[in-house]
Amino acid sequence: MVIDQERIESVKAGTIAAAVGTAISLIFVALDSVLAGDSFLVQAVLMRAIQRLAIAAVCCFLFGVTYRYIIRQDPNPHLRSGAVGAFALTRSLSQLEGLDLSALGLAEAWPLGLPIAESFGLFLTVRLVLDLGLKQRWLQPFSTTPGQRHQAERP
Repeated sequence: MVIDQERIESVKAGTIAAAVGTAISLIFVALDSVLAGDSFLVQAVLMRAIQRLAIAAVCCFLFGVTYRYIIRQDPNPHLRSGAVGAFALTRSLSQLEGLDLSALGLAEAWPLGLPIAESFGLFLTVRLVLDLGLKQRWLQPFSTTPGQRHQAERP
């Protein structure tokens, strides 16, 4: 029974994170299209946008589930920021993995920081919404001992 409740809370956290992450990513996708001069009506641009939104939704769902387990009932702010940093760096650096950076000068390298900034903004926003959900008791933190039902104070 407790295990089922924990799973339900994890799915709730993941679903909230995926919804928020998709909304934030939609803003980034729209900004990228506007800055690049692309039109959403072009099939290739639309497919790339759908792909980016789907990846963001999955990444944020996994972040939401994992974040709930990472923080448990511990008020340590380093756990919260560390979770954001780990997910943001993993997501953004994987986007840069296939690029040949050896020939880039400083002027050409600054756009490479955009995926990093986007990922940090994405996961930080999701984290803040999840923290609000925990504070407002929309979500329950992960129980630290079997059979315990979230009696500790929330951050």
